[in-house]
Amino acid sequence: MNQSDPSRHINQSQQQGGTSLGAFNQFKDVHIGDAFRGDKITIFQLITYTGEAAPRDPAMHVALLRAYRSEVELRYAQWRRRYATLPLVALPVATRSGAAPHYEREELFFSTWRQAQRTDEQPAGGESALRQHTFTDLRDGLACYDHMLLLGPPGGGKTTALWRLALDSAESGLEDANARLPVFVRLGGLQPGQSLRDLLHADLASAVFVDANGLRFPLEGHRALAGLLDELLSEGNLILLWDGLNEVARSRFATVAQELDAFRRAHPGCIGGPRNTSVTTCRADDHALLLEASDGDPYPVQRVRIEGLDSDTIQQMVVGLLGAERGKALLKALTEPAHAALAELARTPLLLTMLCEVYDATSELPRNRGQLLKRFVSHRWKWEQERRPEGWIAAEVQERALARLAYAITESSGRGTSVSLSWATWYLPVGRAIDLTELLRQAQAADLIELLGDGAQLRFSHQLVQEYFAAVELRAKLQAATQQGAWPLVGGVVQTLRLRQYARPGVRTGWEETLLLLAGLDGEGSLASTLIRTFLDDPLRAAQLAIASDQALAPELQAEVTNALERMYRDTNLPHERRIDAGSHYSTLTYPWLPVTLKEWQRELARRNQRFGTPEGYFCYIPAGTYRIGGWEGKKAAVDLTLPAFWIARLPITVAQFARFVAEGYRDDGYWTANGLYWRGERIAPYEWGNPPLSAANQPVLHVSWYEASAFCA
Repeated sequence: MNQSDPSRHINQSQQQGGTSLGAFNQFKDVHIGDAFRGDKITIFQLITYTGEAAPRDPAMHVALLRAYRSEVELRYAQWRRRYATLPLVALPVATRSGAAPHYEREELFFSTWRQAQRTDEQPAGGESALRQHTFTDLRDGLACYDHMLLLGPPGGGKTTALWRLALDSAESGLEDANARLPVFVRLGGLQPGQSLRDLLHADLASAVFVDANGLRFPLEGHRALAGLLDELLSEGNLILLWDGLNEVARSRFATVAQELDAFRRAHPGCIGGPRNTSVTTCRADDHALLLEASDGDPYPVQRVRIEGLDSDTIQQMVVGLLGAERGKALLKALTEPAHAALAELARTPLLLTMLCEVYDATSELPRNRGQLLKRFVSHRWKWEQERRPEGWIAAEVQERALARLAYAITESSGRGTSVSLSWATWYLPVGRAIDLTELLRQAQAADLIELLGDGAQLRFSHQLVQEYFAAVELRAKLQAATQQGAWPLVGGVVQTLRLRQYARPGVRTGWEETLLLLAGLDGEGSLASTLIRTFLDDPLRAAQLAIASDQALAPELQAEVTNALERMYRDTNLPHERRIDAGSHYSTLTYPWLPVTLKEWQRELARRNQRFGTPEGYFCYIPAGTYRIGGWEGKKAAVDLTLPAFWIARLPITVAQFARFVAEGYRDDGYWTANGLYWRGERIAPYEWGNPPLSAANQPVLHVSWYEASAFCA
């Protein structure tokens, strides 16, 4: 941003080709771009505010709002190009009993109004039907629901969806002065005793922007807007973007959810006029457990679920980030059964971006989620060291410091994901030879941490990055525990006891994602097996850890986990969703038992059970005879066919079996008929390949045409 500006107090009402800015706005040039992604550094023309901090007349007020919107556009400009379209599904929400009567009457009125305003593209059938449609733009959701709770997995795109909404809303507001103002705030920064209103005010009053050169500049429009916060709330002029309900202190999770509900009721906006709206994000698993632990829904707003990226969007993102040649190579690698776990991760925007960055740097794929984070962080450090080698602090020193800090933040039950800088310095183990300021600068330059506001608070760049570093520290602590005993058995007991403070079957401890990353980081060690055994009373968690470790389990441990999953699947007293999860995890853990390669098929045929047709055999023998085809339900004419004897698999062809063909034979012309080659064209995989993901390896393959089935058989 230009520091010198001799025209700061000059009326620049006609600039830049006649754009009318008025007496209290002017332009400044800001350098923007992200060197990590190879962006070309460009100049953004920021509209700044030159009026008084407390606007006294309408013209000054309009100028301030225009500058604020321009600052929002500056902060999130990158998401105009990088944002991946995400399918959003509105879920049914039960009306909360005990709501204030006047609020219920308001809701009835607005529900009727929304239905009356429904377009032909929106589903009909009353409010419950309206709340089950799918959309891709949060603005469309806000047109139907004043308040939404956006749910998704870690790294699923919840935060970037808010940033894109803020960008779209700010841009539209530059043309429509009456449009609502988007205000983004991280709930993880909520401090003990701080109200939501005070958090909003504090975030606005300390807003800064870090330019392409790493320099921090105050956003004066945001800071001036803090003084108008109460006025804007009362006028119904805000879109409140509450990010990371799951990032608040674990001890305050339910309380903050209730405070959010109270806040929206206390600040509805103008009755019969503009109304404040909001979108709150939360991890889906955390929200589900919040509901289980609460008496009713503490935050009963419209729930919206983020769906994973589909195969077309994954392809667009990969090719966009890596280019056509390297992008196709990565996409082909993800179709291989050996990379089934990574193919599932690729449906998550953040992890797909990390995967592309790691593949671009190394031309190799990591084994699992934990190894992906490890390589991603290592690449960030390597890149920063090459860029600025002077005064470089060794990566292992930075890792120890950040790991200890991440562990302390995760362990603390009274803090969210944002902590004060003074608190953080107590947990950054740097010696006298290490400059703490330089350590923080390098970690920030590598985009591993970020300083908030005026630098008085910090957080990791993403909660998943915090959880990775916490896993590094936890691994070190557990490995040290094994050395506390004089004999291996004693050390193992100490390790198990230590582990139980993080791993409690059926209890949410806040360490769940950290433990999944730890299972992947462990490699060939014994920690993953110990983790899995700790959760044998919670089979779904045990299975998740086994899948995350991406290592072959000991036969007896494999049997314990899969047997427990099978019991869950067959238990009709359990909720349907848990039974489906049990079956999915069971298939993922057991798919190597089915033939995939040609040699495996041949071995299975050689071992086929000679007691024709008994359930024990993978293949069934069908004797020669006449068989009737068709005639079912009177819809098709019956045909009698005389067939020779043949063998047939008892189970449908699975995703894992078909994946081998996609990886090794789909582009081999020799397997296809002439018409099949014409039909295939430039395709590299079946329609909707990857939906369901390859992690559902033992499930039947879907969306396969006759030509593809024929080529597979060939």
